[in-house]
Amino acid sequence: MQPALSTSRLVLRPVDVEDFSYLHGLWSESLVRRYLFNDRFVSLELARSVLATCLEGRGRGTGLWIVQSNDGSERVGFAGLNLTGAVAAAEPRLKGLLEPVIALHPSRWNQGYALESLACLLTYAFDTLDQERLAGASDVPNVASVRMLTRLGFTRLSEVQGRRHLLRTYLLTRVDWCKQRTAR
Repeated sequence: MQPALSTSRLVLRPVDVEDFSYLHGLWSESLVRRYLFNDRFVSLELARSVLATCLEGRGRGTGLWIVQSNDGSERVGFAGLNLTGAVAAAEPRLKGLLEPVIALHPSRWNQGYALESLACLLTYAFDTLDQERLAGASDVPNVASVRMLTRLGFTRLSEVQGRRHLLRTYLLTRVDWCKQRTAR
């Protein structure tokens, strides 16, 4: 089952259907959907479909988490671990791997929340879900995501054509994550 997770500043709680309005609103933000949804309009139907797919992973311990302040007073965004989909279609070597994803409200960018949330999810993926490798991907123009994946220890695998932009793919192994954690 998908557990709640925490860091020094944040709680990551499993997404539930009651979070639909919040997620749809976040996904509709132009700066959020620019890369997350390839700048497509996020209809209610698309949002429902994405949420339903993510909720299916809960039994495996994967899916989406709402990222919020430790006291629960403020939602910052969401983070997730999902099976590769479009990324694996573009880079077949990533098929069957889990891929972290994150989107924060733009008012919460550049405060370290994304790095903190993803580090928590990576530890969970390796230590609890017993993953040996994780996939990563970012549109090349999304410099902040490229920088974050690199800081987390992901190694560049390839550049392939994505749906809208050139897509940079990455791998992170359990061994490399353990080295990265030890170095911190």
